[in-house]
Amino acid sequence: MQTTFTAEQLKDPATARSNEILRTCVHCGFCTATCPTYQVLGDELDSPRGRIYLIKDMLENGRPADWPA
Repeated sequence: MQTTFTAEQLKDPATARSNEILRTCVHCGFCTATCPTYQVLGDELDSPRGRIYLIKDMLENGRPADWPA
């Protein structure tokens, strides 16, 4: 997965490690076959890949975690 962390963000060890982890996802789709949430709902955002995208966006843009109303 491509990431867009700034050099400043990557100075933080936790962000640098997160970047390494995020970049290991190659979008193979194997995770969807074993994800119970995706199997029930059939929505890409409810798959492991979808959750990875949400976490990536939070980290890259400094957004706090929020919960649906």
